Amino acid sequence: MAERIYTINLRKLALKESKWKKSKKSVALIRNFLKRHMKTDQIKLDKSITEEIWKKGSHNPPAKIRIKAYETEEGEKDEKKKFVKAELLGVVREQIKEKKEEVEKKVEEKAEKELPKEETKVEEKKPEEKKD
Repeated sequence: MAERIYTINLRKLALKESKWKKSKKSVALIRNFLKRHMKTDQIKLDKSITEEIWKKGSHNPPAKIRIKAYETEEGEKDEKKKFVKAELLGVVREQIKEKKEEVEKKVEEKAEKELPKEETKVEEKKPEEKKD
């Protein structure tokens, strides 16, 4: 499996595109760049790349971006699919896992706060029927 590091110049695109399309076209440019250089159509971009491009909004993508791209396989032995996965250079996977764990803890805390409220509901008294 080949692992490569690319520096992609997005400034060329910024000169040609209208302001409100710059970030959207930058993502497409990265995808096309990887198709051409890694020689495959199956490409998955990591969330960190899109976050970096859209960090300043649609009008101001970064001038250059450094990306680590590598080939991977997915599936069972008979039906393995090869594709290229790209992620932002310098982003540590552990940091992303820690952020996910923090978000999960917050969700659990919110769920715990809501559960006691439901359990403490006062049951409505049903009127007793008189037997004759």
